[in-house]
Amino acid sequence: MDETLMQEIRLLNRKNTDCAKWDSLWETFHQEDLLPMWVADMDFKAPQCVRQALHQAVDQGVFGYYQVPDRYYDSILTWEKLRHNNHLEKEWLRNTSGVVSGLFHLVRALTQPGDAIMVQTPVYYPFYRVIGHTGRKAVYQPLLQEKGTYTVDLADFEQRIIDNNVKIFLLCSPHNPVGRVWRREELEGMLACCRRHSVQVVADEIHHDLIMPGHTHIPAASLWEGENKPITFFSASKTFNLAGMKNSVLVLPQKEQREKFDAFEKELGTGLGSTLDFIAVTAAFEEGALWLDAVLAEIQGNYQLMCRALSRFEGVTVSPLEGTYLMWIDLGGMVSRQDLHDFVQNKCAIAPDYGHWFFPENELSDDTHIRLNLAAPRQTIQRAADQITAALKDLRGE
Repeated sequence: MDETLMQEIRLLNRKNTDCAKWDSLWETFHQEDLLPMWVADMDFKAPQCVRQALHQAVDQGVFGYYQVPDRYYDSILTWEKLRHNNHLEKEWLRNTSGVVSGLFHLVRALTQPGDAIMVQTPVYYPFYRVIGHTGRKAVYQPLLQEKGTYTVDLADFEQRIIDNNVKIFLLCSPHNPVGRVWRREELEGMLACCRRHSVQVVADEIHHDLIMPGHTHIPAASLWEGENKPITFFSASKTFNLAGMKNSVLVLPQKEQREKFDAFEKELGTGLGSTLDFIAVTAAFEEGALWLDAVLAEIQGNYQLMCRALSRFEGVTVSPLEGTYLMWIDLGGMVSRQDLHDFVQNKCAIAPDYGHWFFPENELSDDTHIRLNLAAPRQTIQRAADQITAALKDLRGE
């Protein structure tokens, strides 16, 4: 790890900066004295190359209409090729203001009200809103779980497609919140089912750059030959801590689907986005690789620290972190669902994402997981580990 680089980008406190993670605790948790471990952005400064590019743009002093340069698209294509051996074409790329907003638009452009869309549970909770708020039918395919490791039941996966005439499978890869980086055979199995039943795969791969040692992200579209390739979303937002820039990439390999999406966007009168968004993303993809490598090493160290702390408690199950910077922890062996919020907030003084948020409403109200954000300085993670272990020891009467 480049310690000089990490010292330069570590942020110990974002409080009172209009930061959603730090400054909106009351709205969600009705407390303000909690250590924020929830919203999925980083407590690290963005890469120096990004900050420098933005300074240059601001110093120019003109903020008129902007023409997105080829350099922006080239930076994306080159990054995907070098980082993931993912060969894309410029004409396939579309820009959206975020993966979630892009999903809303894509679903409306390609499907009709009442069409069935399948997701695997638990999953990133805005997916449920994308389906429900567009009037589509939600189909839930539960992931199998054993000792914290999640896998896919392919027989059940295919049967739910058949039974519900599924039109779209919304794949989360790497998976948020359970931290899986799907193996080739797992992806091939799911894709084969979708091919047999003419299901359009839409892959949210926003965490595809956040991969832990020993694991490799495989783009879903790279495993598909011929027509109806998976549609893919990814972004610089999670990779380089640019979520506030509101810029994501939609990859539409099929011409007919591009035409439908473009026509829908035209009806909405959707604009291109902000000048500074494109400048920041271009700089990140062109020059941010060393920064990302250092941050990944920091996240891996944070994960190991938290695992060591929690390993003392047999009633706590930690899911292996293969991808993302989001740690999925089951406290159910020590804390009941009824007591979970009180324990985490009042005993641990932590603001997490609660596991039941990642299930369909009323589907699994007894879930006892929490999701903790590890993209923070080591001091923050040490503080969180100390607070949680002290509360767990107290619970055991130590």
